[in-house]
Amino acid sequence: MSQGLVRSYESQLDTLYRFADGVIIFAMLVFSVAVYARTWSDQYTITAISATILFYFSARLNKLYCSYRVSRLLDEFKPLMMSWAATLAGLLVLGYSFKATQDLSRVTLGIWALSTPVMLLAWRRLLRQGLKAMRAKGYNTRSVVILGVDENAKRLAKNIIAMPWAGLVLKGFISQDYTGEVLTEDGRSWSVLGGMDDLFSMTRQNEVDIVYIAIPMHERATITAILKELGDSTVSIFMVPDFCTAEIMQGSWVTVGDMPTISIIDNPIQGMDSWIKRLEDIVISSIALIVLAIPMAIIALGIKLTSTGPALYRQKRYGMRGNPISVWKFRSMSVMEEDSEFVQAKAGDSRVTKFGAFLRRTSLDELPQFFNVLGSSMSIVGPRPHAVSHNEQFRGKINGYMLRHKVKPGITGLAQVNGCRGETDTEEKMAHRIRYDVDYINNWSVWLDLAIIFKTPMALISGENAY
Repeated sequence: MSQGLVRSYESQLDTLYRFADGVIIFAMLVFSVAVYARTWSDQYTITAISATILFYFSARLNKLYCSYRVSRLLDEFKPLMMSWAATLAGLLVLGYSFKATQDLSRVTLGIWALSTPVMLLAWRRLLRQGLKAMRAKGYNTRSVVILGVDENAKRLAKNIIAMPWAGLVLKGFISQDYTGEVLTEDGRSWSVLGGMDDLFSMTRQNEVDIVYIAIPMHERATITAILKELGDSTVSIFMVPDFCTAEIMQGSWVTVGDMPTISIIDNPIQGMDSWIKRLEDIVISSIALIVLAIPMAIIALGIKLTSTGPALYRQKRYGMRGNPISVWKFRSMSVMEEDSEFVQAKAGDSRVTKFGAFLRRTSLDELPQFFNVLGSSMSIVGPRPHAVSHNEQFRGKINGYMLRHKVKPGITGLAQVNGCRGETDTEEKMAHRIRYDVDYINNWSVWLDLAIIFKTPMALISGENAY
């Protein structure tokens, strides 16, 4: 490797990753046999080879072998664990189909199943540390310029500066209209290097490896001209979307015939994923209703004994695709307002009964919504259903607000486990909650759902902002 401006080694690293993963899968089975079974057999050889093939196949589906140069180790964790889980599931199917499991030690396979992903992750950590040390000395670095000087460009620059381990060296900014210093971080300054002609000169002379185009996307003619000119060089080019788009976009490629398109807004839970999430909802809500049957009966009795009126009531909410749904709740107020008269509860609200205040603080008033989940109008995890009046109030003010209706509303959600519960009396509070909702939609997975479910009890115990 040469110091300074070098080209990408990602293809070599990709090969290294694949080779090392196969070696680790095989080696950890050898280790597990040595620890417990003591005797190696042809069945273990077949298992190791089958596991390696299955892992490569599932890793491809989970995009494990993509470039992680500018991402964190945590970003590799999810595809790695999903690939290994799919590998184990495939081995179970093969073992059952060919009746080959009786000759294998279950303890040995258990040790192997648990230790292998640990070693796969540890190896990646070790490689990252090695690359980080090399890049700190100037090896395997890539020089970067940013086309643009607005807040979008500055934020990108700060992210690059904050990731020295990625080996990206920011040279400066390009602008036709602005000159001088643009950004100062940690006592260092970055300025405008020149205009378009200077950029084209640098790229033709191989002084730049990466150009990030961070100018407003509505300047299509300018961007087209820049791409045409830069196409006469070997520089890598990345588009940086406006923040108003970046906050809501999903950024996945969808090919329509032979025409590539980018998914900015879409429903992330489709096909098999929708069946998996529905199964998750049915199983968890059924178990919850069985376990909570007696506590819910006690709550209903408590409501009847402490105030006048029904124990249960329904509120109109927007569900998936913005369709109206009726959401069940335990009554916690002395009145039951129509949605047109709805006023969100505040601290010390006189309408809330003493018993109702306890129910609202602990979110026990939401328990009947497990019936909504079982009936398919809601999900266990998703954006919380807002009052219709709140929807109409904020949908035109907050960018991406209605995206929360791309999925079913949930009993709990990412916003709730991150402290966004209770009163949303300002646009800023609502926007903060919506950012979590959109983040959940764009990054949905079964693992994320389970993580939110496990975090929910602690969020409820805190009881903050729930009136």
